[in-house]
Amino acid sequence: MTNDAKVSSETAGHVDTDALMQELGQFKRFHLLNYFLLGLVPFVLAHYAINYVFLAADVPYRCLVPECESANSTDYSPAWLGGALAAGGREQRCSRRAPADPQLPCAADSFADELLPCDRWLYASNDTIVAEFNLACQEWKRTLVGTIHNIGMLVSLPILGYVSDRWGRKRALVLSCTLVGAIGSLKAFSISYEMYVIVEFLETVAGASSFPAAYILTIELLGQDKRVLTTAFLGITLVLGGLSFALLAKTFPYFRTFILVVYPPSLLFISYIYFLPESIRWLLSKGRKEEALEIVMKAAKMNNVTLSDETIRQLTSVEKVKIDEKKESEEEKGLWIQVLRSPIIMTRLAICSWWWITCTFVFYGLAINSVTLAGDKYTNYMLVVSVEIIAVVTNALVLDRIGRKTTLLIAYVVCGISCVAIIFVPTSMSWLTTLLYLVGKIAITQAFSGIYMYTSELFPTHARHSLLGFCSMVGRVGSIVAPQMPLLAIYIEWLPSVLFGATALIAGGLMLTTPETLNTRLPDTIKEAECIASQHSKPPGDKTLQQNGFTPDAQVTSKL
Repeated sequence: MTNDAKVSSETAGHVDTDALMQELGQFKRFHLLNYFLLGLVPFVLAHYAINYVFLAADVPYRCLVPECESANSTDYSPAWLGGALAAGGREQRCSRRAPADPQLPCAADSFADELLPCDRWLYASNDTIVAEFNLACQEWKRTLVGTIHNIGMLVSLPILGYVSDRWGRKRALVLSCTLVGAIGSLKAFSISYEMYVIVEFLETVAGASSFPAAYILTIELLGQDKRVLTTAFLGITLVLGGLSFALLAKTFPYFRTFILVVYPPSLLFISYIYFLPESIRWLLSKGRKEEALEIVMKAAKMNNVTLSDETIRQLTSVEKVKIDEKKESEEEKGLWIQVLRSPIIMTRLAICSWWWITCTFVFYGLAINSVTLAGDKYTNYMLVVSVEIIAVVTNALVLDRIGRKTTLLIAYVVCGISCVAIIFVPTSMSWLTTLLYLVGKIAITQAFSGIYMYTSELFPTHARHSLLGFCSMVGRVGSIVAPQMPLLAIYIEWLPSVLFGATALIAGGLMLTTPETLNTRLPDTIKEAECIASQHSKPPGDKTLQQNGFTPDAQVTSKL
């Protein structure tokens, strides 16, 4: 076979997915329908992500004084209460004064100074699991719910990431979304604290990968110039879901009722088996051209576009498909071996993991603390969620202009400075504390939103969900620790803010070591992902780049 014939044969078997997506159009009927279907996923998942901030929220409680009241008393603040309770702090909730003379009627001045440990409590509200499972004076059990939730995410992400890369994005999405509705609903029937946290863990294992699957499906539906819009679109649906979550939590404050309202609708995601198409990029990366062609032709018909003869020829090249399938099978077996043998990919994996640890630690830490701010906890939560729109809109405006690196670097640094500055604000200037808190929340939301896209662009299609899932999995270390920050603040009040700020500043420094991905095509293989770093270090038309699937107009400046 001549060289020209060989090149022609290889070209016939290769499908330029970015060019294909451009031909199909990106804001027509087929795409808009899929945007709607995929947008429902983060909207619904926002009701589950950190619902423990309300379902496992602290409630006012006090010691039961058996000498003065019965166990079923409904009077939370009797006239004698001030004399019966300890001076303040934890002791006020967990200790009580003994009556000076049990024979005398209870009065504010009829109690001795001796403190007795409480063995029964009265709760001002029975809405959360604290009252339901009698968790008074066991703060660690209350905060453990959030930690268990995030441990479930740690377990889930690599499992569903593998399912997504091995058996398809759609299967992973449908499986995860349906299971979270089925398992999560069981929490409403918990008969003990232990049962509740076990179901919380299983629910998260089942549903933690829903958003990554939806994100990857959306980003793979678009060309390289529309990735920022993907992030903005899904970010806005998350914000809307967060607002809906707070409103529903306020409308249905009793945790069992809330669960039965928000979880069962997720069972409807099983219908996506029929309505949602598989990722065209994933099918082509697996050599499954016939299935990809069927979806492409359906999309072309819905969008009323005519595909070029070259695209049709590439998609219907049967002989090359067989070769590609064999090659894909070999590559799949050694996928992680290839990753481990690539110093560039391994370095990126480590750096990306720290970014994710920072994002989850600070993002969830600030969100959890929002309900402890002065005022109505539901309103505070809605305020904190609402400001995330600023971050989403800012990303949409700047990511495609000043680049991913600069945007994320600024976001991490601003977040770090804001969090550290909080500890220097005088107590009398609570407005400034709130302002810095909101600025930090906006900045970390901007970083979290952008890091999804940036991480996806650094890794190849063959392993994108697995590697993204690995980074997200390691990142859950941050969200596992975050629910314990209120406990830490009891002992060292300023330390959580310093930890939030320090991790963000380190993440900003690491941003200087990775390549810019603005205007680059999504890499399909390990080699293409490695070559992102050198796309501008070689002259236009360089043969090495062309052999790796990069065209001169896709070259950008990068370092790693």
